[in-house]
Amino acid sequence: MGFLDRVTEFFNRSDETPAVRPGRNDRCWCGSGKKYKLCHLREDEKKQKSYVSCGKS
Repeated sequence: MGFLDRVTEFFNRSDETPAVRPGRNDRCWCGSGKKYKLCHLREDEKKQKSYVSCGKS
């Protein structure tokens, strides 16, 4: 991901989980600057499990 992509992502960020999750060692989608595994990984996995158990995709 290049500099321009990161700047664009920063200004277009939202509080919603993106459709494609980043890799564990990528920067988090929320724009905090932390690695995804230390920031939103657990929360996103919980959301995904609740969608699967409800039959939603």
